[in-house]
Amino acid sequence: MKKAYCGLMSLLLLGLFSCAKEETASSVKGRISVSMSADQSLLGEQSRGSVSGETPDVNDFSLSIVSEDEDFSSSWDRFADFEPVIVDVGTYTVTASYGNADTEGFDALSYLGSTTVDVKKNEVTDASILCSINKAKVSITYTEDFQTYFSSYSAYINTSKGNKVSYLSDEIRGAYFVPGDLSVYLEVTRQGNSQKITLNPKNFTAEVKHEYRLTMDVDASTASLKIIFNDNPLSEENVDINISDEALSAAPPVFTPYGFSSGTAIEVSEYGSVSEKLEAYLNAPAGLARCELITQSEALKTQGWPESVDLMNLTAEQSQKLAELGLATRGLGANHDKIATIDFQNVIPHLYCVSGQDEEHVFTLKATDLYSKVSEDLVLKVLTHLIVFDVQLPASVPYGSSVITFPLTLEGDVAKVQFYYDENGIYKPFDSAYVSVQPDGDNQYTVTLIYPNSLTDTENGVKFKAAYGAKAIERIISVEAPTLQVSLKNGKADVWATKVDMQVTDLTQSLEISAQTVEFQYKKDGVWTKWDNVSLNGMNQFTLKGLSAGATYTIRAAHTQGLYSNELEITTEQATQLPNAGMEEWFSNKIAEDGTDLSGNSKVYWNKWYPWNESINTSKGWSTVNQTTTQYGATPSTFLGFPTFPYVGCCYTTNSGTLRTDNHYEGSYAALIRTVGWGHDNQADGRDSQNVTPGELYLGSYDVSTHTPIYGYDFTSRPTGLAFYYQYVPKNEADYWEVQIEVKDAEGQNIASQRITRSGNVSEYTKEVVPLTYGIVKKAASISVIFRSSANPDCLVSNETNLSYPKFGNLSDGEYVGSQLYIDNIELIYE
Repeated sequence: MKKAYCGLMSLLLLGLFSCAKEETASSVKGRISVSMSADQSLLGEQSRGSVSGETPDVNDFSLSIVSEDEDFSSSWDRFADFEPVIVDVGTYTVTASYGNADTEGFDALSYLGSTTVDVKKNEVTDASILCSINKAKVSITYTEDFQTYFSSYSAYINTSKGNKVSYLSDEIRGAYFVPGDLSVYLEVTRQGNSQKITLNPKNFTAEVKHEYRLTMDVDASTASLKIIFNDNPLSEENVDINISDEALSAAPPVFTPYGFSSGTAIEVSEYGSVSEKLEAYLNAPAGLARCELITQSEALKTQGWPESVDLMNLTAEQSQKLAELGLATRGLGANHDKIATIDFQNVIPHLYCVSGQDEEHVFTLKATDLYSKVSEDLVLKVLTHLIVFDVQLPASVPYGSSVITFPLTLEGDVAKVQFYYDENGIYKPFDSAYVSVQPDGDNQYTVTLIYPNSLTDTENGVKFKAAYGAKAIERIISVEAPTLQVSLKNGKADVWATKVDMQVTDLTQSLEISAQTVEFQYKKDGVWTKWDNVSLNGMNQFTLKGLSAGATYTIRAAHTQGLYSNELEITTEQATQLPNAGMEEWFSNKIAEDGTDLSGNSKVYWNKWYPWNESINTSKGWSTVNQTTTQYGATPSTFLGFPTFPYVGCCYTTNSGTLRTDNHYEGSYAALIRTVGWGHDNQADGRDSQNVTPGELYLGSYDVSTHTPIYGYDFTSRPTGLAFYYQYVPKNEADYWEVQIEVKDAEGQNIASQRITRSGNVSEYTKEVVPLTYGIVKKAASISVIFRSSANPDCLVSNETNLSYPKFGNLSDGEYVGSQLYIDNIELIYE
């Protein structure tokens, strides 16, 4: 290892000197060596000065090295003790300093310098630091004329940090100040007068690394005090002050305290109050020019209160902040005169202890009149006593609860405690209606908080905050995992249009689960409300009825032992109705065929009825078998190209089994479903039709190529019944009609079905309700509903017992009609 060395090098203009230490690098990591220099120059307005003879030896500077991630940190009280250090590769901040950066006075010279270096493997990195004075320097001198005019004189400077630095009459040194506002005061006695007078001739803002030279001079011919700033007689910073006998003999401003004695502390508790007025009355016979308030209070500083201000020249921001924190003034605004008051009474509630022990807050008032004469300092001291503020929160809260109760200890006004809850990472205050504070002995209270939402975050817990003034308690309370659970045994299939089937499980297996011990709740406008319509269907199985279709609910179970289940969100099925359920939409396809016969007959035609609006292009819902019974049309028969007797359509019958009728229950129309005879090659004298088919009205479509109906309609709701109105006119007393209902899942499995038949003549519209029971609990994918006019196969034989025949010879456009079923107002029931 090489021997460390230090060398001093003078820099003529900047007064720079340096010392460097080096050592060979480690072959494993990297090494930092440091070279240091100090710049003793100061900036003046017209010239550059230096701190000749005052620069300390850099070996007496302190040094610190800190890594960017702060994993490495090391320091040396003296640079002389530093040796190059081996460190991991990375970025480091190297800082050197001398003196105390916060002290002020003649011996308060301090330096500061810093640099950042990147250390590389197996290399020596030199950190070169230039340290500069980090304060302002102020010197005060007096001319011979000044010394002749006054029999005694001295000066002092008040700083924004609340310090006072005195300059004796023979003081030639400069003092060092932390950058900020400085107020210069002269204490002088006129020749032939024993009265000492304090003047405030100069206020300015000192900047870092600047030197300010103030020369006090007197022009006896004009009885004026002149201050030459930075040796520049023409500078705008220079001032003239009237020091005539009249001005010097005028009474200075005077403060009168009310509610306190200057310099004697009053004692209050944190955030306390005083009942009597606490104000300073100011009288300035010569008129007011300045009213300085210097405050020493960590609590107020934390809240934004300025440390030093002129109450007569506040910025808008300063004025607002002082008013927010309780200070009230009168007579110090734009229309000020000679009298003013400064009221501190409402400042007291904003005082507290920052350090964790009793603290003193000091307010110093100093006024300057138009002659620059200064009042004696008025000092208000307030000693705040630390109070006890604590809570004892439970370690955890039950899942789903919304109430927390805990003890509170407070040596103060409990009405000033504010409680907060967390909402999406933001603390919001509890409404007073949800906070209960009951006294429980001296300084002891029991607090109950009702949260706006149930507490269910088992992962992050419950964020809690209580504040008393600036004192805040923030903690996290864990949420217990739910031991009571609600679930859907069959998943979403347990959620119907107007009900939901739920099961309740006790994970501890120690609770009684019954209708007497468990109630169900749903969240309504953010409040948990009991659901009354509940039935117990078996072991731990419940059904909640009376829900609204197509609605979303958040549901939980609550046990009488104060336990809550998990929250379950469900969305009920839609209570969807079938299309054209009122049988109001129809259209017919009238087919015409031209023909010529010996008697001049020219046309035959027939109607095919369809139970939907012709403009509908999507799934129509209802269909019929009309295309079966009209499939051959009514084309006239011919022989050798000539029409046969009775000239047209002699051997064909075409009838729509289902058609529109104005015999309705409500509205304008209903469906008429008929059993009909149809076919070709029918013998006119036999009067029998070739085929007999019951009319159908069904949900689905029709396959024209095979002349077969396709039953079923896409449908995802699950009705519990079907209601409709009907009339029935059987042609044969043995005949009867039927309706079939089927609900299927996505795999085509039948999950619910019902078939009913009814017989006998029903001449008035009568309501029929067909219940549906689900043997398999699965979601629906389709529904099938089929109405048939005849369900007795024995009544599907072509004879006059089962059919009404057309008139003799009128076979083509006549009708074979059997039993007739009228259907109207079809409705699906959801219960």
